[in-house]
Amino acid sequence: MAIEIRLITDAEVPAYREAMLTTFGDDVESDPTGADRIRALCDPSRLWAAFDGATIVGTAGTFDFDLVVPGGGRLAMAGLTMVMVRPSHRRRGLLRELVRLHLDDAARRGVAISGLWASEASIYGRFGYGLAAEGDALEIKRAGSIDASRGRELDATEWLDEARARAVLPAIYERAIARRPGALIRSEAWWRERRFIEEPFMRGSASRRRHVAARRGSELVGYLQYRQRPSFTDGLPSGRLDIVELVATDARAEATLWQLACHVDLFPTVTWWNAPVDDALVWSVADARRIARRRTDTLWLRIADVPAALAARTYAADGALCIAVEDAAFELVVERGAPHCAPAVRAPELRMSRAALGALYLGGVPASRLARADLVHGDAAALATADRMFASAIAPWCPEVF
Repeated sequence: MAIEIRLITDAEVPAYREAMLTTFGDDVESDPTGADRIRALCDPSRLWAAFDGATIVGTAGTFDFDLVVPGGGRLAMAGLTMVMVRPSHRRRGLLRELVRLHLDDAARRGVAISGLWASEASIYGRFGYGLAAEGDALEIKRAGSIDASRGRELDATEWLDEARARAVLPAIYERAIARRPGALIRSEAWWRERRFIEEPFMRGSASRRRHVAARRGSELVGYLQYRQRPSFTDGLPSGRLDIVELVATDARAEATLWQLACHVDLFPTVTWWNAPVDDALVWSVADARRIARRRTDTLWLRIADVPAALAARTYAADGALCIAVEDAAFELVVERGAPHCAPAVRAPELRMSRAALGALYLGGVPASRLARADLVHGDAAALATADRMFASAIAPWCPEVF
């Protein structure tokens, strides 16, 4: 029987979700209301499935986001999500067709960028996605000995109950990430259905989320969300505090929230699975070896409309570059901070794949480093110009798994 790939109907959402979850090793019983969550977050015309008869054997969907780009601009991004093929149907081209449908849909709607978090890092480079942002998994031992303040004045802190957190956190987040490349703008539905849900599957045997805000006068300037995993070893406290999110509008608020996180009684170990790579804590403490760091890939980007994407961000320096992206060349000119990008009429100075451009786009990795990896090709002068232009003083960070 031929495999049919098409948009699903509303009535097929539960079966779509069951197929996706079981392939990823989960069960629908862990989140009984999850089908309604998909309906709340996804346009029904953005959910595709592969059918073998009546059985769903592959899935893919799109979340519509606005992505923060260098300089603080926002660019529409098609977030590729819920991608799976059942193990019984691998090696039949289903993944490629599902990704094609996602990309074609984005192109029809004029969306310049597609982004994803990769379940397997080896898969998506061949579809033109490049690693655009990374995160640090942190583990702090004997956290109570950490002094994040270094003698500086800190902000006051305010305990937030659930209702208060729901009311104030979105505005703090919006201010804090306004210029953070790679951050995603969260809709009201996203906050409700993803950031504030407390179903058991979200907790993983840990406590409910705790919410604390940093306050400066009458202004809230940051927040900390965390979960607790209490334990005692040989009569001594050995609990773990897991940071869900630490978001601050400036360095003082950041230090305030770290100081609180590291000094919760009975919890000498503090972890954060996805800290920004430019987090200041490791530079603030006397003994940086107390903080174990493991870097990992987070946001991958595929640049579909090169002129639109390159013109949407700002650049650290003026300059001009002719860039060949696979079989097309584009002239990027930045004058007095204003970018313009159009098809090129001269020979390219740099050559790269679409995936390499995705990696370069947010400023997280310089072109010269990509050249050392044989992903970008050009002479030393062109690479130096690209390094100056594409640099971002704020490291890319995507706090959102999707």
